[in-house]
Amino acid sequence: MPPRRPEVPCLAAYPFIVVRLACTLCPHRSGSYRLARLAAKFGPETPLADVLERIALDCPWRERPGARRGNQYVPRCQAHFPDLDRAGPPDLPPGMGGLRLIRGGKR
Repeated sequence: MPPRRPEVPCLAAYPFIVVRLACTLCPHRSGSYRLARLAAKFGPETPLADVLERIALDCPWRERPGARRGNQYVPRCQAHFPDLDRAGPPDLPPGMGGLRLIRGGKR
């Protein structure tokens, strides 16, 4: 699954220091990497889709090159960068996030 933010095409443009990965099919498959280590390993201009593909090589739901494609009933690898889906930084301290309305609180 390619990243959802087109303004982040490669590792050099990734906005956070820690790169987190997650999968919606496999909740136990998640992890985090330092951006500098990924850039040193794969190169800073490597597209995020390629980085995701290389990290998820051992995913049981990943489509193999040359293999027959699955259909709508066969799950596909859903590894993604969850921090790119949110609006603000993932590691923002709670005091800087502003006030939140909690439903069911005291009146």
